[in-house]
Amino acid sequence: MQDTIERSITIPADIDAVWGALTTRDGILSWFGDEVEIDLRPGGEASFGWSEYGETVHAVVQEVAPPTRFSYRWVAVSTDRVDTGPSTLVEFTLSTDGSTTVVTVVESGFVALPADIAERCLEDNTSGWNAEMQDLLDYLTAAATTT
Repeated sequence: MQDTIERSITIPADIDAVWGALTTRDGILSWFGDEVEIDLRPGGEASFGWSEYGETVHAVVQEVAPPTRFSYRWVAVSTDRVDTGPSTLVEFTLSTDGSTTVVTVVESGFVALPADIAERCLEDNTSGWNAEMQDLLDYLTAAATTT
């Protein structure tokens, strides 16, 4: 079983706009779920919800290094809390490439999950990150063309 999911995209927006989309409540709501709470500091609690799935996933912020690194640990089972349930680490890295920003997301820790949920989580999150990174690209591309 693989331990990580990694996706990179190039976005036609400056790094500060991408940082805001990844780390602010309003920015996150524009591309990642429809319910968000975030305390943007190491140890801060966060939650991400998708009402269409009836699911809210709890997280704890691990690293905040504006505007290039942001990470959180989130639970593998939406009914759990990070301090009591199995979790994976999600890390965003941003870099500039001319007038664009390269965003890489790496989610790791699947091999440490209980066997009964590891494969499902890897499969669900692989397809999830494909869709969510496209949503991030679509949101920021549209925002860049309206400013």
